[in-house]
Amino acid sequence: MEISEVAKCEADLPRRVVVQELLESRYVNGFRPSSWDKRVSGFDKIRTKDGETLLLNSSGGQSPPHNSWEILLMSGDSEQGYLWTLYALRN
Repeated sequence: MEISEVAKCEADLPRRVVVQELLESRYVNGFRPSSWDKRVSGFDKIRTKDGETLLLNSSGGQSPPHNSWEILLMSGDSEQGYLWTLYALRN
């Protein structure tokens, strides 16, 4: 992605994206622990259905996003990660 495309993406917030694949997770197995004591904030990396690779700045209360989740990118940028929330679960 060229710099002008990155700047455009950052200016187009909030926006919805559909997760195609979880590339990297802050948890070893890609799933949030059931114990609150073991949940942490951190970064998850995803590939979207449109082929974008995005770094997400996830809170400890969020599960790492999974295939077909529609998420809303609320704020942030490509270097610091995007704050996000779950928008919809798709089949």
